Amino acid sequence: MNRALGAVLCLGSLAAVGMAATPAQAEAQHRGCRVAAAKPYVALDGKIRAAGSRAGCVDNARFRVRIVNSRPGPDRVVKSGSQVVRNARVVVALTCVDGTYYSVVTDYRGHLSRSRPVRLDCDLPAPAPSVTSSPAPTAVPAASPSASPAASPAASPAVSPTGGQAVGTAVENEVVRLTNIERARAGCGPLKHDARLRAAAYAHSADMSAKNYFEHTSKDGRSFADRITAAGYTWRAAAENIAKGYGTAQAVVQGWMNSPGHRQNILNCAYTDIGVGYVASGAYWTQDFGRQ
Repeated sequence: MNRALGAVLCLGSLAAVGMAATPAQAEAQHRGCRVAAAKPYVALDGKIRAAGSRAGCVDNARFRVRIVNSRPGPDRVVKSGSQVVRNARVVVALTCVDGTYYSVVTDYRGHLSRSRPVRLDCDLPAPAPSVTSSPAPTAVPAASPSASPAASPAASPAVSPTGGQAVGTAVENEVVRLTNIERARAGCGPLKHDARLRAAAYAHSADMSAKNYFEHTSKDGRSFADRITAAGYTWRAAAENIAKGYGTAQAVVQGWMNSPGHRQNILNCAYTDIGVGYVASGAYWTQDFGRQ
């Protein structure tokens, strides 16, 4: 069975407390510290993924996410990953095998969360690249199989109606437009294409293309939060989606929307700004979301 050629996705999100707290505030915020476990799901790259989040916390802690195979007898941890974080989202993944799974997260500060078990079927088709030029505003873009990624649109910057230069290229702004259509359907406000977020997103896509890797963490060790901050964007919450191998804006947005974790980032009504970076060599895509 043919699958989308080289088309894979990845996501990340992060929220942080921006101001130092007084002792009383710190105690109140510590009481508000919480962790949450999301149900495992089969991602478009054929792997089982599960995410855990830690929010409202004022201290760093080792935050662990486990994927557990639920079956008769003792439960079996099949994947475990951890990071030292304050407030963040951590995702772990493993090769898909049909079964029933749940996720467990803990921060070794007494906070524990367990998701509901879910039955996962690994034989799920990946979305085919779209060959339509633009979707109708009120309908999900149509998709049809393609033997290879479609030719990329021109990469010249878009021009605003006043004659000035808009943020991003035409294809990047098409991703913003399609993303805002999906948000409108969910009752969220539109995202503004922010020049700083776009600079961070484009730089990461270009770096992945030049150095032939596909990760949220840059080769120099920076996280997407580090890149957004370095671009001059002061944020209270942020998230990132990345993808590789999708030939059009319609195809990559459809791919993200078909993946629960990426869809969650797109339909998070708390975000107000977005930056999209696309590099045709390897078809690397980055979406950075933010709220100041």
